[in-house]
This record gives sequence, C-alpha cells and structure tokens, in this order.
Amino acid sequence: MRRPRLNILRTFEAAGRCLSFSQAAEEMNVSQAAVSQQMRQLEAYLDTPLFVRHHRRMSLTGTGQAYLDAVHEALSRLDSVTDQLFPDRPHQIVTLHCTSSVATLWLAPQLGTFQKRHPNLELRIRTLDSDYSERSSPKADLEIVILNENNGDPNARNLLTSTIVPVCSPKLLAGKASQDTPEDVLAFELIHVLGYDDDWHRWFRRHGLKDVAIQRGLTVDGSLIAIETALRGDGIMLGRRPFIDHHLQTGQLREVFAGPLHLNADYYLRQRPRPRNPRASGLVADWLFELAAQTPVEA
Repeated sequence: MRRPRLNILRTFEAAGRCLSFSQAAEEMNVSQAAVSQQMRQLEAYLDTPLFVRHHRRMSLTGTGQAYLDAVHEALSRLDSVTDQLFPDRPHQIVTLHCTSSVATLWLAPQLGTFQKRHPNLELRIRTLDSDYSERSSPKADLEIVILNENNGDPNARNLLTSTIVPVCSPKLLAGKASQDTPEDVLAFELIHVLGYDDDWHRWFRRHGLKDVAIQRGLTVDGSLIAIETALRGDGIMLGRRPFIDHHLQTGQLREVFAGPLHLNADYYLRQRPRPRNPRASGLVADWLFELAAQTPVEA
C-alpha cells in the first residue's frame, strides 16, 4: 500500500499547526492553492476529512488532530536523527520574535559569539511593535514576550526580570535641586512609549500617588526612540534594565533616584509547541537562557 508522500505530510503538519492554509503556504514556500490541493488529495487518499472549513477560520477534526500529533512526532524524530547524523548540514533556520529594543540592546552584541558557536544555524530575528502578546505567532519558533506571572501558558518559561527605573541625561538634572520624592519628576517632561502607555501611571501608583495628573506631552513609538530622546536631554523616561545598562555604565544616562523607586516586568521565552526543528530551536533557547543567567539583575 502506498503511503502519503513526505512533502504532503510536511504540508499537512504546517497547515494543522498553523490552522491556516495561507500561513502554511508561506512556511512551505508554495502557493495557497497548492496547499489546499494537497490537503484535498490527502483527505481523498485517507477517505477521511481532516479539516473543518469554517467561514473565516479552520479547525481540525478529531481524526485530523490525532493524525497531526502522529505526523508531527514522526517528522520531529526524522529531523532530530538527521541533525544527529549530519550535524554540519546547512540551512537550519530558527525564527525569533522580539521587540527592536530587546534585539538591538540585548541580543545584537552577542550574535557574533552565537554565530561562531553555531555556524550552520541561521537565526532570524524579527522585531515586533509590542513585548506583550497573549497569542503566539504561528510564524515564530521562539518569542520573547512580557507576560504576567500567572499567565498559564505551558509553552512559556520565565527568561529574565527587567527593572524599570526613571532615567535621563545627566545634563537634564545639572544645576537642579536633588530629586527625593516621586512628585519631583513632575517638574520635568515625561517621555511615554506607545505599548507601555500605563508605565508612568503604574510607577506613580506603586509609590502611593494614585490621583496624580500625568502630562502626556511627549510620546514616542518605541523604546529605542525614547532612549535617544532621553539622551538628548528632552525628558525623563522609564528605562528597562538590563537593556539600558550600557547607557548607565557609560554615564550617558543616569537614574533619577538613588533609592529603589522602580517597577518590574517579567520577560518570558515562548516556544512553539511543535517546533519545526526541535534541535535547532533548543540550541537557541539554551543560548537565550544562558545569556539571561549571565545578565546582572538590579534589585
């Protein structure tokens, strides 16, 4: 008895994992029509429906889900054995999603070392507009996202805890009276970052100021722009350590307060439940946790 061809099974695994023929087509580098045709051929061959086509979405039948689990396990085993027997084969791709600030300030300085350690692994970093995402991206093997401690995501592991502190250029505070209380920052322009719109409100509430009127004059689209704005002396921003540590160490930025007036944010590494390349994804994940373990965390 002939079995379904391997390329059709890989297409089925991608379509079942993404629950989207268009996303599977992008991943497999074929047209959506080709994916649809292959899935119809597979269902005809098995004489069993595998997908339920709804108006704007798609789901798996019970049989389709069971078959997907078996096909994914078989393909993962095949990929793992291939990696073990042929470790030097090229074109092992892992896609990592994170924000531009995480990519630029934390990961970029370490990428050369990673590439030397794994010369045959292609790490593709794609930046997002926001750290926070309850839904995983079907296009990512790994994601660095901000989640609550009780997020309940079985595929997410705590990577590092960021300390959020008010920082600014030293020249902004030159000649000014010392800042001793949270109210003192209200005398300066506050830099807001889209995506972290509630940070200043949370910071003031953390320090007992619940009804303070916060001016919204300066809002920028991303942490990197906020850092550049703060470096020019245009205001005070809530910087996230360890990502701004280089600017603090060089003296380009300084913390406004000497005391522990800060917030925290937990960054998680979320992994695809059924990785396309388990060994390669595992290598990247191990590197990220190793990097996080080497990163000083300020209390």
